[in-house]
Amino acid sequence: MSIKRIDATTKTTLDLAKTLAKRGFRIPAIEVHTPDGRTWNIATVPAGRGRHADGHWGARPAALGGFRLFEFDYDCEVHEEHDAVDGDTWTADELIDYLRAVGQPKDTTSWDRPNDNRPTT
Repeated sequence: MSIKRIDATTKTTLDLAKTLAKRGFRIPAIEVHTPDGRTWNIATVPAGRGRHADGHWGARPAALGGFRLFEFDYDCEVHEEHDAVDGDTWTADELIDYLRAVGQPKDTTSWDRPNDNRPTT
């Protein structure tokens, strides 16, 4: 397992988040940028809240809590929720695995030349 160093921007942001939390501020979400250039919002869902059958979110006593994941496209001013594989919310491990898998830069050097079908970036 390789260990990566935290870059200065991430370290400064984490330090500020800790300071804010110690002073009573609540941080319900974080913004993440994956290597492929996309922007994501990870929102925390506390235990006892979940998605109801009609799609709205609210109190659900048996819900374990977790995270919701939104992909932001600031150019188009839209966001799209990426649903968890199992259940209403992502676990931290599932979320990290998913972002690691989908957040890598695309191979734009090869394509189906006979049909001129280029990969999208």
